[in-house]
Amino acid sequence: MSMNFKTSLRPLAAGLVASMLALSAPAQAADQWNVEDGDSAIAFTGTQLGAEFNGAFEDFSASIAFSPDDLAGSSVEVLIDIASVNTQNADRDSQIVSADWFNAGEWPTAKFVTKSFSEVAPGSYQAVADLTIRDVTKEVTLPFDLVINGTEAEATGSVTIKRTDFGVGQGQWADVSQVGDDVTISITIKASK
Repeated sequence: MSMNFKTSLRPLAAGLVASMLALSAPAQAADQWNVEDGDSAIAFTGTQLGAEFNGAFEDFSASIAFSPDDLAGSSVEVLIDIASVNTQNADRDSQIVSADWFNAGEWPTAKFVTKSFSEVAPGSYQAVADLTIRDVTKEVTLPFDLVINGTEAEATGSVTIKRTDFGVGQGQWADVSQVGDDVTISITIKASK
C-alpha cells in the first residue's frame, strides 16, 4: 500500500496554521470599569486602648479591568493617598501620617495590585494581590462579593492585616498593647463601564 505524504500532511499543516492564527489573534480583553468616586470607599477599623475606631482614606484612584468570564485577563490597581485619612479625630489623623506610623512624607501612597482572581461561589471571588504600605510589600487575599447589573457593578469585601507587618507603628508604637495590631480594611467599590 502506497501513501501520498503530501495528501496525508495537508490536514496536519492546516491544523497547525489554524492553531498559530488562533494564538496570534488578540485575546478578548477584560471589561474596563470607571470608579464612581462619591459612592466608593476604602475604610478601616482598628483598636486603640481596647476600643474600636473607624476611618477611611478619602482620596484614591483605581484602574480596573475585570470580567467574570476572563479572570486570567482581569487586573486591578488601587493607589491610596495616605494624607487623605479621616478617622473623625484630628489628633489621631495627624499621628497616622507621621513618621512613626505611615510616614506619608516619605511614602505618600499605599498600593494594591492584583496578581490573580478566583471564583469561590457565584458572585463571590478572591483576589490575591500585593499590598504595599510604607516600603513594605506583602501578599494578601481579599475575598469580595460582586454584583454586575448591565453597565453598573458593585464590589464589597474586607481583609484583616497586621499593621506591624508593614512597619506601621515604629518605636513605642510597635507595642500592640495601646494600638491593636489587627486592622480590617473594607472596600465598597461602585463602578460603571
